[in-house]
Amino acid sequence: MLPEPRLPLDLERVIFELAADGDLQSMVRLILVARKCRAWIEPLLYRSVVVCQSSWNFHSFLRTLEAHPVRYAKWIKSIQIDPYILPNDPAVTRILSMCTGIVNLADFSHGTPFSILSRLRLEKLCIGLDIIDDLPDGTYFRHAAFAYLTHLHVLDPPQRWPHIPFADLPSLTHLALQNYKTDIRSTNIPVLQKILSDCVVLQTLVVFIPPCRRECQNAENTRLLVADPRLAILSRGLKYNHDIWVLSVEESPIQPTRSTEDYMTCGVRDWQSDGAWSTKATRRRGNKKTKVGFNCL
Repeated sequence: MLPEPRLPLDLERVIFELAADGDLQSMVRLILVARKCRAWIEPLLYRSVVVCQSSWNFHSFLRTLEAHPVRYAKWIKSIQIDPYILPNDPAVTRILSMCTGIVNLADFSHGTPFSILSRLRLEKLCIGLDIIDDLPDGTYFRHAAFAYLTHLHVLDPPQRWPHIPFADLPSLTHLALQNYKTDIRSTNIPVLQKILSDCVVLQTLVVFIPPCRRECQNAENTRLLVADPRLAILSRGLKYNHDIWVLSVEESPIQPTRSTEDYMTCGVRDWQSDGAWSTKATRRRGNKKTKVGFNCL
């Protein structure tokens, strides 16, 4: 009898990875097919993680990390820390200490120590600088940990913008700022101009404003006064499921010079829909559905 025809192993792996990519339920099913499938798919399952205290498997996740720290340090690349984490929760410090391979971080917690952040080599970061514990005065972005940071979304209010040393980030190409009122104050115009002038490799500067029911003339005036095509002012209520960096390029006469994948966002996620940050993923336990992770970036 002729042997059963088989695909080359590397092609078989690609097929399984494509079938699993971006679909948590498919990943869980494919892991059970064979041991080799588990070896291929499990790293994808843990590639992106949401740290959420309200999840039933939060403590199980901690125990899993502690049991195999080297494995998960290699696998986990993106982490979002839930905003409902208790201030100065030691679990956050433990997770970030073990997940040393992450390159994308959205930190909505309170009190993450700078000593922990400075051990990472981040490429994309979303954070409020005011909530970082022991942040050095004025020189924090000169740390080697931020040398490769290309995408930064700062949640601090406009009063803080002049005091943030964006120019100290040598690789920064995409910056997003959060304006918590529909109108951008005229005093912030020189701040935006300085950021665009000092950040020599910056390609896109996005300023988020709250959703407007009417056309916001202030936003158009701000664009005219800043007079730089790299500036985009976006409402959080418009095209929210889209990638903010792609939207910023669409609103600018500058044409993208890289693939869409290079413009992935480090923005605040819309908890009611599939937001710019991530695609929600769920796992069934009995009759319940619990958010356990996301795939993004």
